[in-house]
Amino acid sequence: MNWLDAQHIINSFGDWAAIAVAAVIFLETAFILTSFLPGDSLLFLTGLALATSESWLPDWLGFILIWMAAFFGSQVGYWIGYKIGPPLFERNSNFLLNQRVLDKTHEFFEKYGARAVVMARFLPILRALIPMLAGISKMDSKRFTKLNALGSTIWVGLFMFAGYWLGQFPLVKNHLEITVIIIIVFTTMLLPIEILRTRIAKKIAAKKAR
Repeated sequence: MNWLDAQHIINSFGDWAAIAVAAVIFLETAFILTSFLPGDSLLFLTGLALATSESWLPDWLGFILIWMAAFFGSQVGYWIGYKIGPPLFERNSNFLLNQRVLDKTHEFFEKYGARAVVMARFLPILRALIPMLAGISKMDSKRFTKLNALGSTIWVGLFMFAGYWLGQFPLVKNHLEITVIIIIVFTTMLLPIEILRTRIAKKIAAKKAR
């Protein structure tokens, strides 16, 4: 079983693919150690599979199961950071785990909190890391839950509906890898561009204030 190959995962589980994908998405978003699993490409190809298969599982239920996996995966990551993070920083003071790092993490979420939680959905590894850091920095749990729900909806909706709809076109079917790469490259640029835009805006504002 090649867990790094999204198409292989879908083909291997057949009519049970949506449930298997939900499990993979949960693991990919909940834990740092499993954040290497496919995410974006898996969602896109699952949307395509739902559109073309005759599985016993209704398409709408497949969408809901995968959305729930994405949402609860990040919730688990948040609570891991919330419960384990601070004690870990207190017991281990080194160049990675210290009060300065904790303060910087808190400062990051003060600046980019809402946008970071939502946009991190489109960056591998950060999908699992950002929720945990949000928990470590003690971001308000209700606020995180709302942002997580929004981010999960946008992420799952964008990739799965894109696969569900675009997969009907022969041009896309014949160039799946290129299509997936284009979508992933475009979406992964959202957070870096937003952070760069914010920094440029602050520099401009600082110059005007002088």
